[in-house]
Amino acid sequence: MYKTILVATDIEDGRRIVKELEERGLQTTSAFWFHEDEDDWKLVVVTPEVEEKGRTALYEMLAAMLKDLSLDPKAPLQFSLDQIKLVSPHSLIYKRVKQYAGPVGGPVRESPALDSYIYKMR
Repeated sequence: MYKTILVATDIEDGRRIVKELEERGLQTTSAFWFHEDEDDWKLVVVTPEVEEKGRTALYEMLAAMLKDLSLDPKAPLQFSLDQIKLVSPHSLIYKRVKQYAGPVGGPVRESPALDSYIYKMR
């Protein structure tokens, strides 16, 4: 099977999106790219607000943020909403990546792990 690769621009764009989400007040437990199937990478953002506010409200906020970033005159971001997955800290995908991310109880540095690229992990 053919696997697509995660390139430097994807990593930089993901970092920019996570930073912007946090600046807008979204509580992020973790954020990472995950290779979901043979052709599809998703930027996974783990937040307890999925359960508190609901996915619909969060995806609406995310869509507005992506539109704002696409209109940035200095560095317009071309990133589609379907590349991002918002999940709760109880999700299996989060638990699975966390399990393979690094030492238990220790810090997880930005790095690749288990068909993923981790920005932050708690």
